[in-house]
Amino acid sequence: MLEPPRRPHRLSVALPASFTRDIPHLREKTGRVGIIARALAIFRVDEVVVYNDGNDRISKQEGRLFEKLLVYQETPQYMRRELFTRDPDLQFAGTLPPLRLPSHPGIETPRIGLVREASVIETGASSVVNAGFKSPMRVASRLKLHERVTVRLTRTEPHLQGELVDASRLPIYWSFRVTNTDSTLGGLIRKERRDLTISTSRSGRTIREAMQDVSVRWRSSQRPMVLFGSPDQGVPQILRSGGFDVGEECDFNLNTIPDQGVETVRTEEALIATLSVLNLLGES
Repeated sequence: MLEPPRRPHRLSVALPASFTRDIPHLREKTGRVGIIARALAIFRVDEVVVYNDGNDRISKQEGRLFEKLLVYQETPQYMRRELFTRDPDLQFAGTLPPLRLPSHPGIETPRIGLVREASVIETGASSVVNAGFKSPMRVASRLKLHERVTVRLTRTEPHLQGELVDASRLPIYWSFRVTNTDSTLGGLIRKERRDLTISTSRSGRTIREAMQDVSVRWRSSQRPMVLFGSPDQGVPQILRSGGFDVGEECDFNLNTIPDQGVETVRTEEALIATLSVLNLLGES
């Protein structure tokens, strides 16, 4: 089983609700979100925040779609039927590439110590969960019906029994969490108050020039957040439209693709390029 190490810090990325707005068909929207989810998983991102970069109805609708597709792809396959009803927004979800995260195990024989994601299928003084085995598992906790939990198998005979565990305390990278907020990008930065905030922008300082300074801050950071712009506007423009200045709100405004060979870099391309660079910086 793949056991990627957990980062010593909690890495978050902020992506715009309008990410799929310029894509006309749901099939292509779904495919583009699939690329984002793969990048988040590959680079061990802990949290993705979908921020509000437009107050109109369409932008909010696109943000909900973005969140829904990310959550669906991050959910282990054996739980999807219980946690997601038939939804026209998910009609092309079958085209999404598998993530193969540690939280997405293949077929396994139950054995004590296995950790799995599970959904609550019966509740009471104790609860019954579907953890992807042939038989359900009982957990000695009162849980909400259809709640998603992380469990560790503690007994296999005569019935499967388990206990709740905190996925954030596992020694390996487990998965990413998705949050959709009504906050603007500037409001999100002010609210979160991270110890390192990095903006990505074509107009920023090139990563070649900033590498040493960024590396020092990256290794000492506990809760870094990396910001990405929309198809129409970069992070500085999005912040400026809300009355914020990128130089005041962000520790670094970086161009992670110096001398780009195309007129515009898509958000998913910027995400992959930036996380690739940051992955080389090392960790404390």
